Amino acid sequence: MANLASYRTRLSNSLNDTTTKYSTDVLDEALRKVLNEYSRAFPNLGSQVITLTSAGRTQSLAACSNLISVLRLVHPYNAAAADPYAGQREDFLLTWPAGVPSVFFSGLPIPLSGEKLFVEFASKQTIDDLDSATATTVRVDHEDLLVVGASGQAAMIRASGLNEAWGVKSGEMSQLMVWGSDQYARFVQFLAEIRTELSVDIFPDRYWELDRWDKANG
Repeated sequence: MANLASYRTRLSNSLNDTTTKYSTDVLDEALRKVLNEYSRAFPNLGSQVITLTSAGRTQSLAACSNLISVLRLVHPYNAAAADPYAGQREDFLLTWPAGVPSVFFSGLPIPLSGEKLFVEFASKQTIDDLDSATATTVRVDHEDLLVVGASGQAAMIRASGLNEAWGVKSGEMSQLMVWGSDQYARFVQFLAEIRTELSVDIFPDRYWELDRWDKANG
């Protein structure tokens, strides 16, 4: 799996630059932007078993690193049971107090201290060394298009900066913006294609009716 240094090299090659025109800060910011969009279309899927330290309807999911959405939640969870997933819950709401993911249970049973919570979740994709990440989770066959998207972002960032730069050649800014936009458009098309490869919906249907019509037709 490629790390940040590898991506920087590939971006510089794609932009035909040796960090003269594009600083590492610009390359990293461009990569960060496309990685976030890639994560929404094709997130990393994982699971976590949480031992509850307190009783109550609200429980922290901070242990689920880079969480985007909850796919399945089992409580109480017992890995040794004949069917560990028999306690799958649907009566919960994912909230983000102070930016920290938490889950609120509206029904029974109310979680107790010492019980276990099993969470399957979608999370942000990471690149080793980018924003303190310690591993790269991006699929190897998706790396090329991330480079394409980040190249487009970097070109558009630079084109925006050329607007007020002294001595810029006529048309250089617009040509760079057009090239960057074309590269980024290829990346967006790629996101639409890979989204269909997911076997799960990362944003599952809600569980509560909004009104009487919704209840009758849900």
